[in-house]
Amino acid sequence: MANEEHVAILRQGVSAWNKWRKTPSGTWPDLSGGNFVGLNLANIDFFRANLSKADLTNANLSGANLSGANLSEANLNKANFTKANLSEANLCETYLAKTNLTDANLAEANLMKAYLIESFLPGANLSEANLFRSNLFESDLFRANLTGANLFKANLTEANLIEAYLVGANLFKTNLTEADLNGAKLDDACKDSLKL
Repeated sequence: MANEEHVAILRQGVSAWNKWRKTPSGTWPDLSGGNFVGLNLANIDFFRANLSKADLTNANLSGANLSGANLSEANLNKANFTKANLSEANLCETYLAKTNLTDANLAEANLMKAYLIESFLPGANLSEANLFRSNLFESDLFRANLTGANLFKANLTEANLIEAYLVGANLFKTNLTEADLNGAKLDDACKDSLKL
């Protein structure tokens, strides 16, 4: 459950929040289970914040620092994470349908069983995202846009990549064991190396 004091500071706006984060408190922010639908949180400092099960639908988190944050089981539907830092973040079982992760840093993030699709609509936008050594085990990336994404050493074991757009993506040393690439759009060189 979210710490009410932390929620109250957040409701004062990004400037007040970031100022509070700069003061030594000895505790990490706990906003778990909070309702932050549609908030403008651009450039906010959520470093190691607990946002598990939070609802951030339609929130603007562009340029935000979410490094090491816990976003497990959070609802990030239609949220904007353009150029956000999500390195080492926990995104297990997170709902990321129609989420914009363009140019986001997801290096070593855990996206195990994350839901990155939307029925009949394009999936999450991960174009140019850095997913270096990210864990995407059993993630649903149906129709996700991974154009130019860095998936070097990422774990996509048993991931659903049906109709995903992977043109220009770096798949070097990517683990695609039992991943479903049916209908995925790939460079010819990738198709040859993957024997598709």
